[in-house]
Amino acid sequence: MRIDVNKALVVLAGVTAASCSGYSKVLKSNDSNLKYQTAIEYTDKGKYNKALTLFQDVAHVYAQSARADTLAYYTGLCYYKSGDFVSSAELFDGFRRRFGRSPFLEDAEYMYAKGFYFSSPKPEYDQTATHQALQAITEYLDRYPNSVKKDQLIENMIELRQKLYDKAFMNAKVYYDIGYYNSAVTALQNAIDMYPESGHREELAYLIVSAHCLYARNSVASLQRQRYLDTQNAYYNFVDQYPDSKYKKEVDKMLEEAKKHLAKYGDLQNGSNSDNTNQSDNSETKDGNQEK
Repeated sequence: MRIDVNKALVVLAGVTAASCSGYSKVLKSNDSNLKYQTAIEYTDKGKYNKALTLFQDVAHVYAQSARADTLAYYTGLCYYKSGDFVSSAELFDGFRRRFGRSPFLEDAEYMYAKGFYFSSPKPEYDQTATHQALQAITEYLDRYPNSVKKDQLIENMIELRQKLYDKAFMNAKVYYDIGYYNSAVTALQNAIDMYPESGHREELAYLIVSAHCLYARNSVASLQRQRYLDTQNAYYNFVDQYPDSKYKKEVDKMLEEAKKHLAKYGDLQNGSNSDNTNQSDNSETKDGNQEK
């Protein structure tokens, strides 16, 4: 059977024109109910932009009517399905505050949370949306503990938390990478304290030992004693937590370096040197170079 391509194109063009013509007629109509019903149909067919235009056109008509929650829900749904999660979040947030008894409430709160999830960026970027997603998902699960979407949302939360772990790790490691070793120790420890369950914890602890060692190594002789003592303490804290760590050989070398330098000082620490060291340990020059 041969298909006449030209005839097919003519038919397709006719259908498209009729469709556009039908939409234009509805849009120009003064019949609010027709616009409302057509918008619902367009939403069901995935024609979200056309549906939005019609919903917005009759929003003021039904704002205080029994259809208010349906119209608000479908408007938010159109934004959500179109990928405009900022607009959908704003609408669904207002929806859940205004329509607490609506049959659409659970679905609206689900899309409110998922919108933030889809907006969550890679760990390299600001994680505000990630925090918002975690909060919204937690609220949803608290309200609907038996939701069929529970397992999926729990997986989403695991993924979101991993982004926060990665972000904290990258932020802390920046100081280490640029040679701000004293600041790195603080930042790395803060990352551990903030997210003790992070999979980066062992590497963060290793970097703390390394940062102490590098800080001591690059210090002037008068300041090295305390800084190598700090290296030694960091080492013992590390091996106590991770006795079989893959970094064990590397930190062992750092301990040997520290012991070598500490051996010449004996067992007792000079009080005046300690005072001078405490005054100097946290100082960095304006251009970022470590205080020697």
